[in-house]
Amino acid sequence: MASIVTYDIPSKHVEFKKEMFALGYKDQISGKTCKIIYFPNTTLYHPTNTAYTARVEVQKVCKKLNVELERCIATIWEDWSAICGEPFK
Repeated sequence: MASIVTYDIPSKHVEFKKEMFALGYKDQISGKTCKIIYFPNTTLYHPTNTAYTARVEVQKVCKKLNVELERCIATIWEDWSAICGEPFK
């Protein structure tokens, strides 16, 4: 089961994403209508984690980096619709 997690942190964005990418998270996925779907800046996708696991991993990475997790929502990735977006510059 795939999941997405969206979060707000006040700092260490690059370091946070690097740690999350090492855990298998992605900030983009292949699409059908869109060749690539680019997620919003503070949203990540994991192809096999549950929503609970995604939230716990975000909390652990924030603790490791000593950064405050201000907001976090994780959910199962199903029945979705997207705007393709563009790569981050």
